[in-house]
Amino acid sequence: MLSGKDGPAVALAMRILTKVGGACGAERLIPVTSAHIVLAMYKSIFDAGVEVCERFAELGGKFVIPTTLDPCGMDTESPEKFKTPKTYQEKQRRVMAAYQKMGAIPVWTCTPYLTGSAPRLGEHIGWTESSAVAYVNSVLGARTNRETAVIDICIGLTGRTMDYGLHKTENRRGQVLIQLDLNGRELHPFEYPVLGYYLGKALGSRIGVVDGIKGSPSTEELKNMMAGAAASGSVALLHIVGVTPEALTVETAFQGRKPEDTIVVTEDILLKTRQDMSTGKKNEVDFVALGCPHYTIREIEAVTRILKGRKIKPGVQCWIYTTKSTAMLAERMGYRQKLEESGVILTLETCMLISPVETWGFHTIMTDSAKCAYYAPMQCKTQVLYAPVEDCINAIAADQKGGEAL
Repeated sequence: MLSGKDGPAVALAMRILTKVGGACGAERLIPVTSAHIVLAMYKSIFDAGVEVCERFAELGGKFVIPTTLDPCGMDTESPEKFKTPKTYQEKQRRVMAAYQKMGAIPVWTCTPYLTGSAPRLGEHIGWTESSAVAYVNSVLGARTNRETAVIDICIGLTGRTMDYGLHKTENRRGQVLIQLDLNGRELHPFEYPVLGYYLGKALGSRIGVVDGIKGSPSTEELKNMMAGAAASGSVALLHIVGVTPEALTVETAFQGRKPEDTIVVTEDILLKTRQDMSTGKKNEVDFVALGCPHYTIREIEAVTRILKGRKIKPGVQCWIYTTKSTAMLAERMGYRQKLEESGVILTLETCMLISPVETWGFHTIMTDSAKCAYYAPMQCKTQVLYAPVEDCINAIAADQKGGEAL
């Protein structure tokens, strides 16, 4: 590949991989079965990123393994509706065209594992997107490092990644024992993002082993927990005893070794963390943003049920970010129509963090997302309030008579 036998795009990609691999201490490259690309949204990659995408496409690059794309930098159905500037749209469409030319799979989502590309236990892949990496490593037991922009394109073009870090069994053992001390109760759904947010800050890039989770966490709860941990820290792998495949027991998660450290998580810690996740005031909310990571059909159904046909009060926007396929299901099931009648808008294949929501001049975002809570003050230029989805909706929904919010 370095010699150019497979074309100039592959040769360039391989030069990058070998140089970065050497710097990371990798002795070899290994084949991977899929790639996921984060170099996809103009708000994050800017003009230089656009040029990178177009350069690989102009060199004739074609992805040789299934290669999916992270959320787009704008709503793909109606960007004008969301006040996306024309110049911004043009730059984003150049990125979209380049990836189409290279043969990417345009799922435009941060949850590609829910769109038909879920890897299996022990399968080597090359993914970016911090929350997706944490999920597939932890919940599915697949193997990927937190790859970076540009490297992700190179992986897709060559079908290879660098053999170091979490691709190696010995580097996947737990380092820190996290003991839940919650008086034997199960976590509430809204506490999974809070726990993830706390563990991200406490662990950094260390591998934690959570012991004491009661019940059977749902896909959505694990999705949102991993997103919180990957946002507030650099968590790429988090074992949960009795839940994730490499943590059937505490001993297997630590590969027979003793923990390097122990963290006890109490009710007080979860309460304080939840308070720390908010920077704004409830009476200032002008934007409720749900779906970071992208909402599933079950999460959309929950919002419909909570609303009970009530209207969103004037002066507040409420958007749900999701995939195009999930929006299609929501439409077929009647949820999208009911939501739109209440004033809730589905926005497709993007999110509040990587689209230009600042054009709206929002002051305070209310969200059920730990990832949004962490990044919104910087990415969206707003204050933020973290709350359970029920509280988010009830804070902005008028009563049945059209009065003030409940």
